[in-house]
Amino acid sequence: MNSRGKKLPVQAEAADLLISQADNLYTYQKQAMPVLLGWSAGSILAGLLWMGSERRLWRGLGSQFLGWGAIDGLIAGFALRRATKNASRLDSGEISPVEHQRQWLQFERFVWLNVLLDLGYIVGGAWLRQRNPKDPQKQGMGWGIILQGGFLLAWDIILATISRSKRLGS
Repeated sequence: MNSRGKKLPVQAEAADLLISQADNLYTYQKQAMPVLLGWSAGSILAGLLWMGSERRLWRGLGSQFLGWGAIDGLIAGFALRRATKNASRLDSGEISPVEHQRQWLQFERFVWLNVLLDLGYIVGGAWLRQRNPKDPQKQGMGWGIILQGGFLLAWDIILATISRSKRLGS
């Protein structure tokens, strides 16, 4: 039976035995994504403030924080929506334990791939700074890319590490 007292198909009852509400991919994603939404909101606010600066370095930094913040917000919002939908599908038995584990492993691989991209962002930001030593706006943009990439690097490593631990039940 589900939480509403309705009899579930045998497949869903088996899923309930193997996957708890607290320890599944979708619950983990719903708990983790508000952190990215918070970073997004802070980045957008900082970006808007810095874009109004008289100094070109701060405007360059602000442009990156504004852009990256908007993209991070879209990603986190989409992930939250999808996790909520999949949590309902898991609860109703539409997602089997085997499929759940496959999706969880796929999620971890995707996050580790993002770690490589994050390193690329940091290198790209440093390259932009190095190539434009006399342009304060591009210096600010480079710093913005480095800082955003640095946050995402730390975030993705933590996200993947905790995810693996939860998936393996350790």
